[in-house]
Amino acid sequence: MKKYAFIITVLSIAEVLAEDLVKLTDLVKLANLDAQCVRCICYAATGCDLTRGCVDGYCGPFKISKIYWVDAGEELLPNDEKKRPEAYEDCALYYNCAYRSAVNYFTKYGKDCNEDGVTNCVDYAMIHFNGGWQCQPALNRTKAGKAYLERYRLCDPVI
Repeated sequence: MKKYAFIITVLSIAEVLAEDLVKLTDLVKLANLDAQCVRCICYAATGCDLTRGCVDGYCGPFKISKIYWVDAGEELLPNDEKKRPEAYEDCALYYNCAYRSAVNYFTKYGKDCNEDGVTNCVDYAMIHFNGGWQCQPALNRTKAGKAYLERYRLCDPVI
């Protein structure tokens, strides 16, 4: 009897935790996209600053715009509503929700942006910075892009 109680307790705890934890395995699997890649994209965007608010229409540690959030499927915090005016900002400011939004965006737009024959984290970084429809431009073409690329390289020196 105790064995079953333990299993039910563990399952109950797991169910509660699962509502809030980000697990890439729970999301759609994409080629060469893992938690480290998404963390590096967060780092490239803002240094993954969890205290960053909204600046010039871009919110949170991933610097997500409202258009990006809508395009990514309007991910929500638990028990939130899409109709609520602050739903976008609240999601973008909260790491786990913003993380899910980014993965949804990569799922929608994932492709080989730099045309090297493989879709990998560099491509997802380009998608995040340039946008899904126009991911091909090199990141080093602008001052902001160069800073983003430098932060990305600090996190993922494989490129």
